[in-house]
Amino acid sequence: MSKQLFYMKQDRELQRFTLHGVTLSDVAEALSLARPMIICRTDVKGMRQSTRTRFRYIEAHELATFSSRYLNNQTTFTAIDFPDYHVLESLSDHEIAEILFLSHMERGLKTPFLHSIQNEIAFFNEANDRHSSLYIRDWASINRFLQSVLQSKLDRDIRNISFVPIPLQVIDELLTLAPQGLIIDFDHTKRSLFNRYITISFYVAGRYEDMSVLEEDFDAKKESIALKGQLTYRRRTWEIERF
Repeated sequence: MSKQLFYMKQDRELQRFTLHGVTLSDVAEALSLARPMIICRTDVKGMRQSTRTRFRYIEAHELATFSSRYLNNQTTFTAIDFPDYHVLESLSDHEIAEILFLSHMERGLKTPFLHSIQNEIAFFNEANDRHSSLYIRDWASINRFLQSVLQSKLDRDIRNISFVPIPLQVIDELLTLAPQGLIIDFDHTKRSLFNRYITISFYVAGRYEDMSVLEEDFDAKKESIALKGQLTYRRRTWEIERF
């Protein structure tokens, strides 16, 4: 699946998003998350390591460089934020086991938000940025999270245009579709002559856990993937049209 195809399925009761096209760096930047991260399920060398727990981790200031250089090329990894090194060194055996269980099982615990480390997120990457699960503690921040993620994708995936952020009222309207499995297709944008305006289509697709199947269904224009509208950017203004 093209990395320019964005997919988001919201599960509100679990505080979870299933995502495609979103990196760990995107998540940290979107949530302004300046905290170190425990990194599990990968054997990347060079990470720091806790003496007591043996957890490998990266500091907040290392995240962008480390993520782009190493983690974005990894098939699988888990990232869980924590306050500081001293917290890792003071964990009990039970708390260490709880983090290990969460990092490897994802959905085996009642909650991914652990009292021992007070984590704000748990990020499970299954195939580069093709398929990931993200748990967010502060659910009130999800509209600004989506606004930032989409801004990153616009700046990265669509060349020769300077975008202003999508207004939150438009983001909130897009979020109403996230429980149905929102797709935003950055791969087939339509531009006018001289880039005076650009349109981006969005769809709902239902739940997908296998992104290869989603790719096949989207390319085949399967009827279950329904066009729901388009975003238009003209004269530094965003508009949304629902079909």
